[in-house]
Formats: sequence, C-alpha cells, structure tokens
Amino acid sequence: MVRRFLFFTAMCMLALLLTSAIAPAVRAEIEDTDAIVDRIFRNGKATGASMVIMKDGKFVYARDYGMRNVREKLPVDESTYFRIASVTKMVSSIVLLQLVEEGLLDLDRDISEYYNYPIVNPYFPKVPLTLRQLMSHTSSLSESGGFSKLSSTVSQMLNRDSGRKNNFHKVKPGSVFEYSNFGAGLTGSIAEAVSGMSFNRLITQRLFLKLDIDASFDASALAVPDEIASIYSNGKLSRSSQKYLNETYEETASPDTHYRTTVGGLFIRSRDLARLAAALCGNGTVDGMRLLDRKTLEIMRAPQYTLGRSVSGESPYGLFLERNTQALPGHVIYGHQGMNNGASTNVYFEPETGFVFVMTTNGCSMTRDHGVVVLAQNLLRATYPLFSGD
Repeated sequence: MVRRFLFFTAMCMLALLLTSAIAPAVRAEIEDTDAIVDRIFRNGKATGASMVIMKDGKFVYARDYGMRNVREKLPVDESTYFRIASVTKMVSSIVLLQLVEEGLLDLDRDISEYYNYPIVNPYFPKVPLTLRQLMSHTSSLSESGGFSKLSSTVSQMLNRDSGRKNNFHKVKPGSVFEYSNFGAGLTGSIAEAVSGMSFNRLITQRLFLKLDIDASFDASALAVPDEIASIYSNGKLSRSSQKYLNETYEETASPDTHYRTTVGGLFIRSRDLARLAAALCGNGTVDGMRLLDRKTLEIMRAPQYTLGRSVSGESPYGLFLERNTQALPGHVIYGHQGMNNGASTNVYFEPETGFVFVMTTNGCSMTRDHGVVVLAQNLLRATYPLFSGD
C-alpha cells in the first residue's frame, strides 16, 4: 500500500508540473487531439484503452481511455497493465535474438538438436525445422492441438497411424506462410532449453530489470497486480483480472511443457511497450542501453526468403515482426497485432520517420480490414499526420 501511494503521489506531482509548463495554445491543441482520439475509441466500442505515440525515441503523446474494471468503475491510466496477446511474440523476439547474437541459438539450426527427440514434419522428414521458420511462420506447423508434454505431442506427430499428422501442413518447411501459434510457442521452449531458466525469468533478467520495466508472464509477480485490466468482449466481462491472478506460473525451465508461453501471455503497461517498440524502430537501444545490434534489426525486418537460408517462401513476417502496407496507405510499417477474448493490442512503427504507435485495449470492436482491427487503423491514420513529422 505504501509503494502504491508513493507511486500515485509522484505521478500526480509530475502531471501538475507538466500541465503548468504547457503553453495555452499547445494545451488547446492537445485537448483537440484528445477529443479526436476519444471519439475514435468511443466509435470503436473500446471498454478501456491506452494509446501512446513516440517519435525518435521520445514520448510525444499519450491518451488513456475508459475503464480497466467496469463493475468497480476503475479507470485506465498509465499504471494499467494490459495482457497483450500475440504482441508477446514481438517482445519475446528481443530476447530470442539476443541469444542468437551470443551464439546460444542459431536461426537455421535443426530445432531437434535443442531437444533429445526429433521434431520434423512427417511429410518431409529430411527437411529440418528451424527457429527462422518458426519466427517467420513458415515452419509448416498447424494449430491442430497437442498434449501436456511436447515430447508426447511430437511422438503423436511422427506416428503415421495416429492421425496426428494434421499437426503439420503438407508443405515443405520454410516454403509457405501459415501463421502458427504452436510454432511460436516452441521458440520459448527452445530458449528455456539453452538457458536453463523459465522464459519469464529469462526475459525479466535480460530485458525488464535492466530497463526498469514492470512486466511479467506471471500476473501475481507484477508490482501492483490490482492494476491489471479485466478483459471484455462486446461490452461483457470475458476474463477478470482475478482469474489471471489465480493462475500459476512455473518459474523453472521446462522445455517439454512450456511450449505455449511465448504465444501471448505477457502483461505490460502501454508506455513500457512503446519503449521496446522504439528500440526496434530505431537503433536497438532504449535510454542508451543496447538491446540488439543494428544488423540484427535489419535481419528481423527483412523478408527471410531473401537471405538464402532455411526459409524459401514469402511471408509477411520477418522474425516475429510483420511488414504491413495496408494499415497506413502509402507507407511500409512494421509491428504486430494481438487479439484476446475481445481485446486488441496493436504496435506499429516506421523506421524512416522514427514514428511509433501503440494501442492497448481490454475490449473493443474486433472488426478488421486487411486483417488489422479497424479501431487501431483509425487511430493510426488520425495521429500519424500529427506526430510523424512527415
């Protein structure tokens, strides 16, 4: 309670100082932008949401909207944690690629070598599955389901009489794009295999602690768990924050059972998510601290089939990073979308202008256009002209 009181006291004092320092004309312009953003949130049926804009690594605009808990009438603010669904993959990629830079992982190595059992597509048993394929969604893995243990799931995959060959598409690994949460989850399992740590502990030590970011796959481990946003679908509660707090997370390395972690379970605040996106947009640093090398960022954004390695087919994804030409017409932007029980999280950035856009919600209209939630597109298109400098 004392920590929470001090946090809110500091935030109130900071807000007062910032407000008093803003010139009236600038303040009026911000209020006009707030009205536009609020209207878009309202039209997009957002229950609660936060939008953050950064430019050249600096915060230039943020707006919090609606309720994180409708029944208790608790508003969204800058301390609210959102469960960011598949955007988890983009955040996880930072640690995965750190391990690649250090030589602990290889993008084109047969992933079977990280386990003590083979993982292959039974239709193409001589073609290795690789981390590059998993991160570009070209691994040929499907979403047909699995067992509690990866080894059991794999043994069923390889049993031609079991009917489990449908865990794979009948295409050569690396040749065809097919989004796969199963494949994405394997990446966290591989990281645990080489590090000897749970993925949560790994990402906390390598990323969150160094940047003073309060985020976790374990809801109960957050500094202020009361600030977690509940999830709403069509305005109705679909997942309470208390349910997340009641879930258990094993803080030990278990590659055979932790093959769903990196699919979409991360809790994080919108401003901290924006800082990580700014590192991917810029030169790989946050507040002067390097996360990834420039060369790694180039590889991450690149179409993987152009690199002459284990991916031969086209994919809209580089390495857990989508290349999008539809959300902002006339522009190539990078990022990721996450959808979870009626909520959407969207992160997009443009390296050429240093523009970073983050939208986190705990419930909104899930109507999509070209695969992207319309609410996020409307916010992106409204704010880009105001803050991109383009």
